[in-house]
Parts: sequence; C-alpha cells; structure tokens
Amino acid sequence: MRGKTFEKADRTIDQALRWGSIGCLAGIFILISAGMFVRFVPISSMGWADELIEFGFAWMVFLGSAVLWKERTHFRVDLVSNWLAGSEAGRKLDILVNFFNIAFFLVFTYEAWVLTMRATDPSPILAWPKALWYVVMPVSGVVLVGYTMRDLYLLFRGRTLT
Repeated sequence: MRGKTFEKADRTIDQALRWGSIGCLAGIFILISAGMFVRFVPISSMGWADELIEFGFAWMVFLGSAVLWKERTHFRVDLVSNWLAGSEAGRKLDILVNFFNIAFFLVFTYEAWVLTMRATDPSPILAWPKALWYVVMPVSGVVLVGYTMRDLYLLFRGRTLT
C-alpha cells in the first residue's frame, strides 16, 4: 500500500513539474511571438509581457531542473563515476556525492525561502508580488531534496543509479 502511495505521489509530482515546464515554455513562446508581431504591426503595446516572460522563464527553469534531477538527465561531470561504475568504490562515491547534494539543496531551499519571504515589492507593471517569481525556488528545492533522498535510499539498499 505504502509503495503504491509513493508511486502515485511521484507520478503526480512528475506530471505537475513536466506540464508546468511545458506550459511556461508555451507561454513564453506565445508572448515572444506576439511581441515580435506587434513590433511590425503596431496594434497594441505589450510592455506587460516582459514581466510574464520573466515569470515564465523562472518557473520553467526551476520546474524543469527538478524533472532533470529526478531522471538523472541533468548535466554533470561523470568521468570518475564512470570509471568506478559497478564497483563498491563507485557506490561509495555516489553516496558521498549525494550527501553533498542534499547539503547544497537544503541550504539552497532555506535561502530561497528567505529570499521569497523578504520579497515584498510589487512588479513594476502588473503590480504582482515579486515573491511569486521566487517561490518556485524553495518548491523545487524541496523536490530536489526529496529525489536526492530517494537516490540515497536506493544506494544504501545496494542498487546502482542509472
């Protein structure tokens, strides 16, 4: 029962991250295209679109990075880990690296939360709270910590990360 609950939660988080990233990319594409169009056919002003593009880009980057981290498809320098792959030394290196990852993500999440809470100014045109731009950082940080803990659990159970 507990395993199925975790699998369902994982699928739900994965789909939210993926569709959030895709939605942001689509929104950015539409807004940039519309902005290019109104430069040549000046039917309207789109000064407000810059804020939405910035907002969408921030959310796309952090949601997308969490998806990449989950699937271990992010950029990384893996020369040494490839040399040691399949050995006990390789597993211990993966464990050590994941402990460093958790430490970094915990600090990142905390500092992102502090930044989000201190962001009290509104955006210049739409007058939205700037905290909306920053809140994706602690949210993705929590997800990154969770997936790194999953990786550590698997490593301690003797599995290799692929």
